[in-house]
Amino acid sequence: MCKEINPFTAHTNFLVLQHPNEWRKYYSTAKLVKQTITNSALLRGVTFEESLLHAAIDSYSPYLLYPGATSFDCEEMPLSEKDLIIVLDGTWDEAQKIVYRNSMLHSIPRISFRRPLTSTYRIRKPPKGGYLSTVESVAHLLTLNAVTSGKAHMIPPYQGLFRSFDLMVERQLAHLGHLAHFRV
Repeated sequence: MCKEINPFTAHTNFLVLQHPNEWRKYYSTAKLVKQTITNSALLRGVTFEESLLHAAIDSYSPYLLYPGATSFDCEEMPLSEKDLIIVLDGTWDEAQKIVYRNSMLHSIPRISFRRPLTSTYRIRKPPKGGYLSTVESVAHLLTLNAVTSGKAHMIPPYQGLFRSFDLMVERQLAHLGHLAHFRV
């Protein structure tokens, strides 16, 4: 996949908090985010030292990409290089644990999607409709937010995340199909 990735610097920064269970999964999409978006960082854990989170978000205005009654719609809120979007990578239950166990995340404003979005991830089955993989969440946020933030010219690279994701899924499905021939 590495030769298929076209890295870019997004109009806002990202910090992915990855649950340790996701790290070794071949279908973890946080890897794709980290390899593609040059202004992204990744921390792995369930409970994070507050000093570590403070250091990661220190000079930014942070937002947690997570639904909630008070969350801002990503299409209505201009984002810039002064902002940092915290993205959770894990199953829905794992993401909830990360939020629950890190009180600092409770006070960070949330940003999410008001419009209904559908995942094209066919490797994992979401628990309900409207759930997105990590890379889909980031790609949708960037694409939907680009016009509001005066960065419409960045939409083609952002949509490249969807193409890379689709290619990754196709390759994984082909590999899984290939392995089925060897099962007895």
